[in-house]
Amino acid sequence: MRFTANMQQPDTLRAVLYGMSFLRKHCLVRITDGRFTLISFKESLGQSATQIWAHLELADIFSEIQIGSLDNDHINMELNLDHFVRALKSCTSSTDTVKVKLAKRGRIPYLVVSVDGPSYTSIKQEIPIKVIRENVLEGIAEPTIPNPDVSLELYRQVRSVLRICDRYRNLTKHITLAANRAGELRIAIQNDDVTVEATWTNLTLMLSGDSQEEDDESQQEVDKETLYSVVVNADELFDTLRISYASRRIIFCISDRFTLMLHVLLAGLDDHSYVSYYIPSLTL
Repeated sequence: MRFTANMQQPDTLRAVLYGMSFLRKHCLVRITDGRFTLISFKESLGQSATQIWAHLELADIFSEIQIGSLDNDHINMELNLDHFVRALKSCTSSTDTVKVKLAKRGRIPYLVVSVDGPSYTSIKQEIPIKVIRENVLEGIAEPTIPNPDVSLELYRQVRSVLRICDRYRNLTKHITLAANRAGELRIAIQNDDVTVEATWTNLTLMLSGDSQEEDDESQQEVDKETLYSVVVNADELFDTLRISYASRRIIFCISDRFTLMLHVLLAGLDDHSYVSYYIPSLTL
């Protein structure tokens, strides 16, 4: 098995890995068909298990790529996110050259990250990995969810949402998110001790298929005000939103009482590279 490449976007990749690491410390890396995919979920997928799927164009992140394996040039490995982030922190300047390659010491496989700068010699860090055969992953697939009832696009508002979630998670274990097609997003908590709500308005509505198309004009007006909601773990929502520091915009997609999906478009990359968070709605 062989993989060597020069890294073109170390800061972007580090930000993605760092954002993912708040929820999980290990992830699966798949290199296949021109894609660099990062997958993170609990080993036992339950109702409350948030999944993360980061789909990055291989050519957006790497150059001078060489790939070879007995699994049709597909490479799968598991690694520790903190170790990968720490290795990429060695890159401190845009003039640094970052190279990655797979290597072995005895029978132990590693992902080697080398950073070369104009004013210092090469810094090499070895990240232990677990190589996974392609047939082992046959049961792993991205979640299938219904068409969202409402999808709202956030730009600068994401940071204020993050701050509100940080406050709310100190007051409760669960947060309710609700949105409508008038461009309104509400985040609320309600328990025996406190009831509080924050609202954002005039957000951009993203249309998706027939679910948001109505023939009757009066019905459209009713639908615009209808709220669709999910209840999620407060800490997990806050940790998920930390990816905002690597994003240029985030789309909140709500399937009523089923799933919150955050579609994160990354700074410095086109729309073909993105991260999707799937957060199931809780039944309390």
